[in-house]
Amino acid sequence: MATIREVAKAAGVSPATVSRVLNYDQTLSVNEATRQKIFETAEAMHYHKSRKTRKGHQKCLAICLWCDQEQEIKDLYYYSIRSSAEAEAQKQGFQSQVVYAGDPLPDSATLSGIIMIGYQQYSAARLTEVKKTELPLVFVDTDTLKLGYCSVVADFGQAMQEALEVLWQQGKERIALLDGDLGSDFDKNNLVDFRFRDYKDSLEKRGQFDSDLVYVGNFTPQSGYEAIKKAISAGPFPEALIVANDAMAIGALKAFKEAGIKVPEDVSLISFNDTTAAEFANPALTSVHVETQQMGRASVKVLKDQLDDEGAGIYRITFPTKLVYRESCPKE
Repeated sequence: MATIREVAKAAGVSPATVSRVLNYDQTLSVNEATRQKIFETAEAMHYHKSRKTRKGHQKCLAICLWCDQEQEIKDLYYYSIRSSAEAEAQKQGFQSQVVYAGDPLPDSATLSGIIMIGYQQYSAARLTEVKKTELPLVFVDTDTLKLGYCSVVADFGQAMQEALEVLWQQGKERIALLDGDLGSDFDKNNLVDFRFRDYKDSLEKRGQFDSDLVYVGNFTPQSGYEAIKKAISAGPFPEALIVANDAMAIGALKAFKEAGIKVPEDVSLISFNDTTAAEFANPALTSVHVETQQMGRASVKVLKDQLDDEGAGIYRITFPTKLVYRESCPKE
């Protein structure tokens, strides 16, 4: 019996497209010729859904992170996802092995599947290595549905729009973004981070996007401090700042304090992830709450579904976000 991936290869489309066509997904935009070709290919290759559990698969999961242990602790967002995935794996009867940046990938023969936290942050070599295992993969924090892999994500697009609207309602027109990038050769007009994409799209619609108001760190407190300190020295700082994570926002607060800039009196600040650091910062950070624990747990459940049901298909789970108001941008 053929698999979805084999049907996809023969039909010249992605596994995700095959899965959605065979499951009669009416939201999928695909022409009738392609749809017919998929059905004919699946029939010719004797593909059919199966509810039978895969036999003999190992009971061990690899949970991969793009960062090392030190950076994970500095940004509790990833720690929360990873630790929750580990706990759920144990609950579901799996062993798990955490793979940090620089760690070798375990022998694929010992694994049931792989959970990847992030996507763009990995090197091309690591992604190729993981995909070559041909094990079931689930990506967390990045939408990989079009690439043919299940994913678990948060609705950051809605979160960015809400943050911008809050600031606009407060009369803020010059809104800066402190975003993150792991490399030093980034393009401030085309950062890979999805928060930048949503920020840029929204401001361009209002004719307000200005790359000079985009500052870049590497997701750590020190990088946030250095980026904002440099921005302050360049001239008058904007009325508001959105920061890609709480860790960089902590660094930004330090830079503002040293410069005598008061938050929120002089600058309103909204960050992302709502980690413990956000609540105990001074001032406490208004931050976008992300269901990191649920995302970690869901990643294991999705992977188990892929293991237990060959007809499960490729799908995405999206968790809502919520803006938690605190001192750095109080609700009016």
